[in-house]
Amino acid sequence: MLIILAAIITVVVFYQTGKKNGENGIRWALIGFFGYVLGYMISWVLIGETFISIFIGCVTVYFSRIQLLKMLARKKV
Repeated sequence: MLIILAAIITVVVFYQTGKKNGENGIRWALIGFFGYVLGYMISWVLIGETFISIFIGCVTVYFSRIQLLKMLARKKV
């Protein structure tokens, strides 16, 4: 259940961030979702612990969002 909840929160946050910055919200939501799933699945295969994998997936999404916002700031300048 936590895995799905974290994925839903990721999609919502990325969608809202994309829309707020004048970008395509659905594209941002998909980037966030795939980033979370990749981070979660890779860490789950390597570590095998669900809660640690959820944490690593969330950290991956956090850094992905920061990178997208930096790229957006560079594009606007």
